[in-house]
Amino acid sequence: MQAQMYVPPLSKTNKYIIIAHVAMFLLNSILKVSSGVSLAGVLGLSLNGVGNGLIYQFLSFPFIEVSFMSALFNSLLVWFIGGDLEARWGQKFYLKFLAISALSSGVIYLLVSLAAGGAFAYVPLKGLGGIVFALLIAYGIIFSERQLTFMLLFPMKAKYFCMILAGIELYIGLFSAHGKASWAHLSAGAAGFAYLKWKSMKAKGQGFKDLMGSKAPKRKGRGKLRIVKDEEPTKADPKNPKYWQ
Repeated sequence: MQAQMYVPPLSKTNKYIIIAHVAMFLLNSILKVSSGVSLAGVLGLSLNGVGNGLIYQFLSFPFIEVSFMSALFNSLLVWFIGGDLEARWGQKFYLKFLAISALSSGVIYLLVSLAAGGAFAYVPLKGLGGIVFALLIAYGIIFSERQLTFMLLFPMKAKYFCMILAGIELYIGLFSAHGKASWAHLSAGAAGFAYLKWKSMKAKGQGFKDLMGSKAPKRKGRGKLRIVKDEEPTKADPKNPKYWQ
């Protein structure tokens, strides 16, 4: 019997994100062809823009994309990866995770731009790359044993798939002249990982001392986090969200 490809449902949240992303890409492409104007300089996140009071760039930069392939693959990943995560977490937590990932990538990007100085202050951060990377890290944690296909050729477990992508981002950040965006993506993944870890420990009644290896007793009245062995997406339970595994 031939295996069928699993396609998660497109949730309302992800549908709006993808529509906004694709619409801004098309609008930017039309303006660039017709008048030579690019929205990336205005809506992308840059040190110069924030320094001039354009704080809204923290909200607008994920939706600005200038590359067709980036717009296509980021939209598909939000659909395929984000769909299962939203089903597991619920809409409220899912949106909070996206916001934390985007904010952390923007802050780190500005700090790297400040350290680099010069013309880097005018180079904008744009696209869903940071959010997608954070979603991939979360997916590799929660659906670690699920089979994915790397480069559409090599089947591997989700946890190894995410390790390879993290290694690629780190390599680009260290050795590429345009590696600032990679540091922003890595920071988004690290922030998402830290947030999930904190939420899982909090749900189990643990705190910072437990993270440092302390033998302090767990607080009572918690411990509602369950270990989920099932790899299939499940309907979100607002009273008991599955942040980790």
